[in-house]
Amino acid sequence: MNLRETISAFRQPVYVRTKRSAETYRATAAYVVRRLNELCDEYDKTRNDEQTSRLIRDDIDNALRRYHQYCIKQNIGAHYIDQHCEDAGIFEHMIPNSTVRDMLLHRVITAEQACNMPTCRLSKDKDVLLREAGWASRTPDIYNFWTRYTNCFPVDGVFFTHDGVEISSTMTLDDHFDMFAHLINQRSF
Repeated sequence: MNLRETISAFRQPVYVRTKRSAETYRATAAYVVRRLNELCDEYDKTRNDEQTSRLIRDDIDNALRRYHQYCIKQNIGAHYIDQHCEDAGIFEHMIPNSTVRDMLLHRVITAEQACNMPTCRLSKDKDVLLREAGWASRTPDIYNFWTRYTNCFPVDGVFFTHDGVEISSTMTLDDHFDMFAHLINQRSF
């Protein structure tokens, strides 16, 4: 068969639409975590090939963003919510995604932790303040991740978890992972 015959015999598949459920979130988490671990292993084996290394980093960025979009933003909205948000606000990685990716590649955090690093729904005004202060894509303290915000605006009494628990600006990354262990362990959403 030539290309014309092959194309004329081709029938576009019809994929089944999936309805969001605890199972689809678990399946997404399992797939992304497995894929991230594979990409990290491939990155470790890549030597003297900057382009391939760059492509692997891009794949990790894409996998993390897909997880954050589907399992966080479109599920719980964000880990933390600015009570001053008008409408949906800005979905924000509290620790820049490139930092998360690099920590994952260097095995500082696990793939599960990378998928569940703190995110926030932030008011547009506060997002502007972060950018003006130079914190748009970097952070002064990864472990004390609220420092990036406290350098620019008040946090205590302003931010709550997605389910309404008031947070403290002294919360650490360990505290975050303890609070959201149910997501990290993929038991339920």
